[in-house]
Amino acid sequence: MIDMHPPPAYIQVAQKQTPGVGQPLQLVPSQPQPPAAPPAAAQSQPLPPSDSQPEQIEVTPLDVGRYLPPTATYATIIVTVVPPTGTVEIYTPGSEGAPVIFRGPKTAGEIRLNGPTAYVRLKNGATSYEVEYLSWREP
Repeated sequence: MIDMHPPPAYIQVAQKQTPGVGQPLQLVPSQPQPPAAPPAAAQSQPLPPSDSQPEQIEVTPLDVGRYLPPTATYATIIVTVVPPTGTVEIYTPGSEGAPVIFRGPKTAGEIRLNGPTAYVRLKNGATSYEVEYLSWREP
């Protein structure tokens, strides 16, 4: 039996941090700048997470061209997520704003294809995933 989930009912907003937004432009520094720390010391201490730093999400390519014909337009897949509380988002180039979401531990879904590569984002604590290809559709 395949677990089916309704589509998500949320919208994700991504913002890029730009330095100095809302601050007046300063052509001459008002105070002398302290000397910069050596690069070795700067790398040894990671910056503490804060609300001003956006979360970095790693995107990895998924080579669907190895398993599906090049004329396939849709693929039905099952994604197994580790740990079961994690989430995997899969999207193709051009549909970054509307990824297909696979929740753990195992979820089936259909992804639209427009080339041999799809992209995967691990979210909500997911550390790994496995993809099983069930079927595909051609025009």
